[in-house]
Amino acid sequence: MMKSSRDRIVALVIFIFLVLMLTTASQWGIIETSEARYAEISREMVRSGDWLHPTLLNIYHYHKPPVTYWLTAISFSMFGVNEFAARFFLTIAFFLQVLLISKISRQLFEHKEIALFTAVVYATLPMALISVRGLTTDAYLNTFVLLSLFCWIRYLKSGNVLFLYAFGLAIAMGFMTKGPAVFVVPAFAILGLWKVISLPNVRVIHYALTFILFLVVGSWWFAYVIVQDPRLADYFFFHHLVDRLSHAEVFTRKEPWYYYILLIPLVSLPWIAVFISGFFRKDVEKGARDHKLIKRIGLWWFLLPLIVFSVASSKLVLYILPLFIGFSIVTAFFLVHGISKLQRLIFFGLVVLVYVGIGLVPFAIASINNKWWLAMLPAFSLLVSIWLSRSKFPRHYLIPTLSLLFALNLIFYASFFFRFNSLDVNSTRPICAFIEQNHLGNRNIVVYDELLPSLAFELDREIISVYAGDHTAKRETQFEKDDHWRSNFIDATDQRESIRFKELLASKTVLVVKTKKSTPKLKTFLEGDWQQRTMGKWTLYYN
Repeated sequence: MMKSSRDRIVALVIFIFLVLMLTTASQWGIIETSEARYAEISREMVRSGDWLHPTLLNIYHYHKPPVTYWLTAISFSMFGVNEFAARFFLTIAFFLQVLLISKISRQLFEHKEIALFTAVVYATLPMALISVRGLTTDAYLNTFVLLSLFCWIRYLKSGNVLFLYAFGLAIAMGFMTKGPAVFVVPAFAILGLWKVISLPNVRVIHYALTFILFLVVGSWWFAYVIVQDPRLADYFFFHHLVDRLSHAEVFTRKEPWYYYILLIPLVSLPWIAVFISGFFRKDVEKGARDHKLIKRIGLWWFLLPLIVFSVASSKLVLYILPLFIGFSIVTAFFLVHGISKLQRLIFFGLVVLVYVGIGLVPFAIASINNKWWLAMLPAFSLLVSIWLSRSKFPRHYLIPTLSLLFALNLIFYASFFFRFNSLDVNSTRPICAFIEQNHLGNRNIVVYDELLPSLAFELDREIISVYAGDHTAKRETQFEKDDHWRSNFIDATDQRESIRFKELLASKTVLVVKTKKSTPKLKTFLEGDWQQRTMGKWTLYYN
């Protein structure tokens, strides 16, 4: 229990921050990214009642294990199909992440202030905020990674085998969330703690039982669907493991090896200044046990996993989210041991640059709406930051306070930016609003040469997708058991299917097309009297 008023204030600030995260969750609209895919798959689970075979627009979709879908579907069952429900458990996961990383830091250093500052650093990282503002597997995966690390460290320090079993269960749930990606950081973290904390004197049978627990919990769904269709074994192993590691061009995700090195400073602002400069400080006891441990954490929890992710062929921003566990602990350690005036100046300078940058963005892009309103948010935060820096605010808590203000500004700025400029950030909400306001919802809703699950999610109904050559609209139909999927998908590159497309357009239809794909060839299908409405980069045809 916290005894000092100072610690209670820090904890209260973190709690208020988390509450604000939760209350702003409903203000973020589903946009056309992988986020919409997860939401739509979960919606289809709820509507169909089949929670074991994920489908996207009524075609089997086995790209990811099902835990993220299940959690979102449970939320939809509780709160209805809406944006708030899609992100409800993400916010709960974020709360657990902040709690767990604080507990891990406390277990490693037995220092209450380092633990609290670790929570503040992690909770205010742009990377962590990005992960819980968009529905993907990464936030849930990181929750299970943190839980596994906490259980492992507690097992090492207490010798209680229940924590060993909990570790195996956490790894299994992570595997059911995103497959082998769950192993990377825990494996390096365990090696990094080797001989730092001795293994308990526990019989081998408990390790064997932990492994069996992992196998049963972590693989039962894979075994179930493979038994039903043996082709999925090859699909999971070669297409979604080997190809991701060595042939990322299959998923159009190939980036250069230095991609994450360039990215990390951007998604860790402004804490990157404290993280890097801390290793060059000369006023820390170099031989102290805690300093040796923090160097091991920097190496084994951050640098070595970073090399692994950099070598892997497939790269997306949120893949490296687990690296920021070690990043947050290291940064908090240096922060507690005091930072120099120069470090504080660099930190503040980075904050100012970001505020100025996002404040000017609305004026640099002509199509942005509510320019002055958006610019007021960073301007106000900048003025408050300057006032705090020049006031008698405790220097020890200045940096954490500025970072909390910085994170809150990013949350609200992005929330309102997306709401005011939904078409510019690929949201289909304005399209859905037009369809509903003009009473077009009872017609066929057809999307041409795009995969647009956000439209089905926003309308909460079935849509028909037409493939005309764009690889993003191509579907994997090899696992379908019958021809039912053909009622929701048309391959217009096939002559017979193009005839079916033309017949479909003879009935009452709303056709959604990217304006640049509204070609003369497409217009040959539009016979009769069609009305047209352009909305951003989209064009709607309806008869």
